[in-house]
Amino acid sequence: MRISRIILSASLGIALASGASSCAGTASPKPSSGTRTGPRFVLSLEPGPEYAKTMGFFPFAYTVWPQVAAWLETSDGAFIGTLYVTSRGDRGEWRAAPKAGRPEALPVWNRLRESSTDAVSSATTTESSINFGSGAAAGLVPGTYVIKLETNRSYDWNAAYTKDNSGVNGQPSIVYRAELIVGAGMSEAEFVPIGTGAVDGADGDIRPGLVGVDSALRLFSSMKASYLTE
Repeated sequence: MRISRIILSASLGIALASGASSCAGTASPKPSSGTRTGPRFVLSLEPGPEYAKTMGFFPFAYTVWPQVAAWLETSDGAFIGTLYVTSRGDRGEWRAAPKAGRPEALPVWNRLRESSTDAVSSATTTESSINFGSGAAAGLVPGTYVIKLETNRSYDWNAAYTKDNSGVNGQPSIVYRAELIVGAGMSEAEFVPIGTGAVDGADGDIRPGLVGVDSALRLFSSMKASYLTE
């Protein structure tokens, strides 16, 4: 089972313009249309204290925001399709990047995308809350499904992940998991962190545990997934 295209519904925090640098976005909010009624998955992400970081100095200062990708899986881990991805993560259009790009930005999702023919709609995170719905739920048989979400923000260094050992990226991407029941009324779950991606983007494995990670867990203050029917 595969979803060829996902339609997004945004009330806040979705813009079609892309941003400034690396895993960065400097965009004017421009809500896109999409699924707001009927069976749908809704992702609700509230910015946390580490969501944005200003780099450089006036008049050359710019702000970086997280890259985000969310995808749907069966209960036994089979990939179904992408629900949402930020535009830079989708297109791989990084400024001042090496020829290889920034595979470390969203390594787990990137490998899933490479191994499928998944086509997605994309958008850019901004300072607003992210709240969007996907009509992907409409064609699913009743049962338990898993939404995984990967997020990462450049220049997120700490004592374990320094400029010397992690480059521009800083801390690795964090992978979250939420389990929802489709076909039995409304279902809601908090995203729970389950591990990290490769700090250098070398593979698409999820590394269990969160050793050495701190501020990367504070990119968002609240992360929820819902299945709605109305």
